[in-house]
Amino acid sequence: MGKLTDNQWEVMMHWLLTLVGGFMGVYAVLLHAGNFGSAQTGNVMEMAAELVSMEWQKVLLRMIAFIIFGCGVVVAYLLTNYTELNMRKLALWVDAAGLTLASLLPLDPVLPGLYPVFFCASFQWGVYSAAGGFKSASIFTTNNYKQALLGWTQYILTKDKEFLRKAIVYTFTVLSFFGGACLGAWSVYTFNVRGAYIAFVPLAAARILIAVGERSAQDETPAELAREATEEAEEAVLLEEELPK
Repeated sequence: MGKLTDNQWEVMMHWLLTLVGGFMGVYAVLLHAGNFGSAQTGNVMEMAAELVSMEWQKVLLRMIAFIIFGCGVVVAYLLTNYTELNMRKLALWVDAAGLTLASLLPLDPVLPGLYPVFFCASFQWGVYSAAGGFKSASIFTTNNYKQALLGWTQYILTKDKEFLRKAIVYTFTVLSFFGGACLGAWSVYTFNVRGAYIAFVPLAAARILIAVGERSAQDETPAELAREATEEAEEAVLLEEELPK
């Protein structure tokens, strides 16, 4: 079996962490009264409704969730840009710690028990937010679904192989999220709050994949390094094109 290229490794890691993202999303929804801990859209809408109805305690709990989610994004950014930490590895530990803590906290009131998921999901988003040269969130799936559809449409219209690659990356990202959601639902229905520990399986698989990627990098020849540098430069251009103008 050949060595993984940097591009293949990155995409496979992203798919694994997207599976974890789907798992966390369903774990949150099923055990915390339908609250989705991996985004803020629902939280903000609920907070607005509770503000208008003057349910001040609930507004406070949702504001804390809003701040915790933001802290995960900021901390991931600061550690990525101002430390030498291996963020790919650290994100796995943060996910494991967040899910473990969520499994130990009481389910009533529902939001405080979800705070660890708000943090670890946003932290994961800060670390795993691109794959194969394409911007892609690993904790929710709406844009991934949109980009998968656009990729297939663009490929059918142009026959451009780059659009085919885009379609495949995003399609399997959506499928990974759905697979993680199915695993999360089975885990909750089978083990209730302790179902969180089932997520350790894909997290362990991701850690093994990191080790494989590191070993492959150590064995690379100068020619392979030069080729991968060229691929990374091309992916940087693609990422730049994906950013909103």
